[in-house]
Amino acid sequence: MDHAAHAWLFVRGEESIRITTGPQGTLRIFGPRDASQSCDFSDAASLEQFVASYQQRLLNDGWVLAIVAERRQADKQVPALHERRAQDRRAKNPSKP
Repeated sequence: MDHAAHAWLFVRGEESIRITTGPQGTLRIFGPRDASQSCDFSDAASLEQFVASYQQRLLNDGWVLAIVAERRQADKQVPALHERRAQDRRAKNPSKP
């Protein structure tokens, strides 16, 4: 099953706020400055509604959306791919771990 992780970067002057969501309904907000918070949502609709509302509040407060990113990954396929690549490197260079 595919899961998507999303990230948004908002900037205002020298400050930034990064919002990330994870595949299991996890929300993390970093910034401005050293502030950070995290929250888990029980369903995708609640998470999406909160993120949309929070982003609108940021825009209303003068923040500018600078970057949007989405990364999809299948369960357990990404670690397996990294392990295969590591095995390939070790096979080509047996002296290196």
